[in-house]
Amino acid sequence: MKAEIAIAGVTWTVQTCRVPASIHGDCDYTRKRIRVSNKLKGRDFADTIIHELIHARWADLSEEAVAEFATEIACCLERFGCLVEDHSG
Repeated sequence: MKAEIAIAGVTWTVQTCRVPASIHGDCDYTRKRIRVSNKLKGRDFADTIIHELIHARWADLSEEAVAEFATEIACCLERFGCLVEDHSG
């Protein structure tokens, strides 16, 4: 799945795809592109896409702050039943 979204007024491409086995996703500031592993589901998918969106919006935040906040948001979404397993679009 691939989508164009606005982050702080800038258009970014967000896509699910194959990524290197050592990562779940990445944020490419030069290309304005976020990639998330198409193997992730549920809370792991939500945590990763939120994590990369936070990086795109606030590039100056520490990795620790980004990881902590993304996990908190993903847990909240899971608790309220907002997560789905299928991201094929």
